[in-house]
Amino acid sequence: MPRPTVSPRRRGVVRALVPCYLLVIFGGPLAVASAGPILARSDAARIEALAVSPALFVLAFAIIAGALSRITLHAITSGKFPRDLGHDVYGPRRLHALCWTAIYYFGPIYHAILAVPALRAMTLRLFGYRGSLDFQTYPDTWIRDLPLLSIGSGAYLSNKATVSPNMCLRNGKIIVLPLAIGERTMIGHLAMIAPGVEIGDDSEIGVGAAVGVKARVGRNTLIDHEAVLDHEAVVGDDCVIGNGAYVGRRAVIHDGVRIPPRAVIPARAVIRVDDDILASVAG
Repeated sequence: MPRPTVSPRRRGVVRALVPCYLLVIFGGPLAVASAGPILARSDAARIEALAVSPALFVLAFAIIAGALSRITLHAITSGKFPRDLGHDVYGPRRLHALCWTAIYYFGPIYHAILAVPALRAMTLRLFGYRGSLDFQTYPDTWIRDLPLLSIGSGAYLSNKATVSPNMCLRNGKIIVLPLAIGERTMIGHLAMIAPGVEIGDDSEIGVGAAVGVKARVGRNTLIDHEAVLDHEAVVGDDCVIGNGAYVGRRAVIHDGVRIPPRAVIPARAVIRVDDDILASVAG
């Protein structure tokens, strides 16, 4: 008989582990950083220990949080799951997320990690990220579920952008899908990139634009500011989607098409480069 996917016992274990994780994540680095000054046998040694204690705190914080995240790394997987701590996937992923958000929401720590290339590489790899390390992000760029995130070399993730392989749903579930950003692609300020999105190389998602679940954007394509691609929309290579335009659910925009600003492309429409775009939109 298969075991249930939701267990009250697991729910209780996860709830009990949350304060334990937090105690280790925050207490461990504090112990490491304070050990030197406390154990120093002279004033000179104590001053030296105090000087290096902030760096030791940051390093220990990243290592401990990253090491703890490895325990539940298996739970960062694709699917749709109930947001229930007793679920055999969501419960462990909650602990993994706790490790990441402990870093992400600790501004000075996260800023220091991103500022030092070797420390950033170590931290991202500990959390399961397998993509290129040659990309730009900021402390207020929302990224998570790193094992499911692929970012190409030279990509740029602007401040306050959301690039997330997961999305919470009103029905009490969470959807989790891999997300890929191509090489040298730019994600603009306040842009929102949903789970399952694939964006090709040398493209740009403009300021405040939104790209829905499982949408596809080709190479060398511009999704201009405040444009919206609905779920599962497909935009080809060398396209321009004008500012404020809306591309409906499962619509297909073929290579080389330029959609005018504020245009509305209906759901499931197919637009080719030799179509009269304005007529297609009006129709």
